[in-house]
Amino acid sequence: MMVTYIVFAILMILALAYMLRPLFRSKAQPFPESPGPEELRLELDLLKAQAKEAEGEERKRILVQAVRIERQLAELSNEKPSPGRLSPVTLGVVTLGLVALGVGLWTYTVPRLPGESIISMRNEAQELAGLLRQAEQTGTTASWLAYANKAYDLQDFERAVQGYLQVLELEPHNANAVRRIGILLFMSGRPEEGLQALELAVRAEPAVAEGWLFLGNAYFQLGQPAQAVTAWEGYLKAGGSAREQVQNLIQTARDQQTATSRGQQVYLGKCAACHGAQAQGGSGPRLRGNPINQVPEAVREIVEKGRGSMPPQQLTPEEMNALLKYLSSL
Repeated sequence: MMVTYIVFAILMILALAYMLRPLFRSKAQPFPESPGPEELRLELDLLKAQAKEAEGEERKRILVQAVRIERQLAELSNEKPSPGRLSPVTLGVVTLGLVALGVGLWTYTVPRLPGESIISMRNEAQELAGLLRQAEQTGTTASWLAYANKAYDLQDFERAVQGYLQVLELEPHNANAVRRIGILLFMSGRPEEGLQALELAVRAEPAVAEGWLFLGNAYFQLGQPAQAVTAWEGYLKAGGSAREQVQNLIQTARDQQTATSRGQQVYLGKCAACHGAQAQGGSGPRLRGNPINQVPEAVREIVEKGRGSMPPQQLTPEEMNALLKYLSSL
């Protein structure tokens, strides 16, 4: 979309410059205009005729004047023609074209609704706005749940939370709303609160794989790998589609349980999800054999401040020292 905006801006600037070009032509001076080529040629022919009859100094003066005119003619022949003024019709056509282009781009590209970023998303955002109006008018659990689920699908999490809270006001034990509130709490960095909601949700609807997945994530983030494995196995039993990824998570949690050092435990709990249980790399770069492991201050800065898509990690001094020692051994 940014490319569309840039192209539109360039077209607008070029068209505006083209329309305003006649306004920047030099204004007429308060002196007579210089003679044109035809007038100069006539004057040159007259001077040549006079030179044939003249003698002495008078002949020289006439010839000098003739040479000056010939130079003027040569300069005029090398000049580019000045642009003519635009007609009102041309100006009107260009203006209408720009207006039509602007309206088209505004209609089909400029985001104006929650969650809207491209044309397809615009239609979904309009649907979301309609669901909100319906929920406000009817006030039913079903209408608020439809609105909240749509906002969640659009990753408009703020409105999703508002919708699920409305559902819980009307129906406090609605498992869908409880589960999604737990997921959103976990995603917002509040795993303890999210864990409580997710435990309630999986007990109410054990066949929904989504609840087991995030319950395992919450357990793992809170340093409870055994409970995380049990939850992720519940995800697989419920028929979750991300089987390979969850099986890798289960293996990582089991490796953490059998870790031989505190540094390995910290690594498996904080780093393995992105860099791999064996530091072989994944969504994050390979750490096994990486030269940066031998520069502990650089590693410390990356872990504490984050880099790129990697968020900063909150570690105690003891955990940080153990992690640095473990990474330097890889």
